[in-house]
Amino acid sequence: MTSPVERFGGTEGNEVLTSAVAAILTLLLIGEGVTIIDMGGLRTEHMFIGMLLIPPVLVKLGSTGYRFARYYLGARAYRQKGPPLLPLRLLAPVLVVMTLAVFVSGIVLLIDGRKSDLVLEIHKVTFIVWGVVFAVHFLAYIPRMLRSLGSDWTVTSRRKLPGSGLRLGLLIASVASGAALALLVLSPIRGWHG
Repeated sequence: MTSPVERFGGTEGNEVLTSAVAAILTLLLIGEGVTIIDMGGLRTEHMFIGMLLIPPVLVKLGSTGYRFARYYLGARAYRQKGPPLLPLRLLAPVLVVMTLAVFVSGIVLLIDGRKSDLVLEIHKVTFIVWGVVFAVHFLAYIPRMLRSLGSDWTVTSRRKLPGSGLRLGLLIASVASGAALALLVLSPIRGWHG
């Protein structure tokens, strides 16, 4: 009899989910980066993509947080897999805090209509710090991300990990809910005066 953890792919399944959502985030972040080039003309697109990013970011934080918890609570499979490299472990809390700060300050700006220059400055500064930390994180993990994606959904994959349908469903749901959220706040986004 397999345990519930094994039915979802265990450590490999968690890594595939983390990598797959990272791939989605990479595409969305490229789009977000393009909007930064012309914030005056692409502000609506910037805010729309920002809202679209929220659910996939939560999935990424959830999958990495799950791995963190399982490792530090002593789950054998996660202990055998080992922790990330020490520099990446040290950067992880900074990346999480900066990610949350960028999104929270962006949401406050959307709600507040930029009545506070302080919030705009916080958004800009946290984005810059986030960008540097994210670049290190991204460059360190991109080879691993590309390798693990091939183990679940590619035609050439020799075996399917248990839970692949659930992982795919979670990814689709995160993007769909992000799109729904962005569409829900599209009117305030269009009416935003910064």
